[in-house]
Amino acid sequence: MKNLKYILMATVLLLLYSCKEEYYLYNDIKRIQFGPDITRIYTPSYNLADTLKSYTFFYESTAKQQDTLFFDIYAIGGISNTDRSFKLEQVAVPGAENAVAGKHYKAFNDASLTSKYVIKSGAVHAKVPVVMLRDATLKTTTVTLKFQIAQNENFSTGEPTNLGRKAVFTDRLSQPPSWDNSATLYYFGKYSVVKHNFFIEQTGQKWDNDFILAIRPDYALLTYWRGVVKVALVNYNLQNPGKPLTDEFGEIVVIP
Repeated sequence: MKNLKYILMATVLLLLYSCKEEYYLYNDIKRIQFGPDITRIYTPSYNLADTLKSYTFFYESTAKQQDTLFFDIYAIGGISNTDRSFKLEQVAVPGAENAVAGKHYKAFNDASLTSKYVIKSGAVHAKVPVVMLRDATLKTTTVTLKFQIAQNENFSTGEPTNLGRKAVFTDRLSQPPSWDNSATLYYFGKYSVVKHNFFIEQTGQKWDNDFILAIRPDYALLTYWRGVVKVALVNYNLQNPGKPLTDEFGEIVVIP
């Protein structure tokens, strides 16, 4: 009986923990919070996915003067038969080049976005657009836009860990998120703008996030492209004796 008692207690605790991790289960007041893509909403390991998104205008034509990043947001406490607006506000990041509303991005209270920051009638999920503006300063700097949910007449805030998101963007070459620690260690080596630009020039590929994500799951394809840039680097150094390719940090470019 004692063992059965312990098993029942453990089961109750597990159920309570599971409820805490799920969405839509609060019924005290209406709340709102960010979350992962809707296809991953019930996978706890993705609860903090997409907290940071990066972007560069570098690959776009000069005609493109703005672009949009989307984040997922969820209402908690049930659906409503009316549309419910929610409110966002910028949060300054100490030590960062903080984005400026109206210059680097459309302010969250911009009239053109009012209808976008809404949980529609009968829904609990929405895509939150963050509109980036291609200001000339992005040619020489990378800005950070951190933002969070602010309480309004429709929603109180949800879990503290899911109240904010961050966008980092520029108009120059920048490290793709998929060029992560694993890619650095095993495939491409330390990231640098010089190396990135060399890869682009030698292959005619963008080597942006989409390209790297496309080749990484296919080991043969990944090995091929890694081999192409390794050979190109060897040839460059042979053609420039005593002057190997050096990056912006003053380090010799190396591909593992």
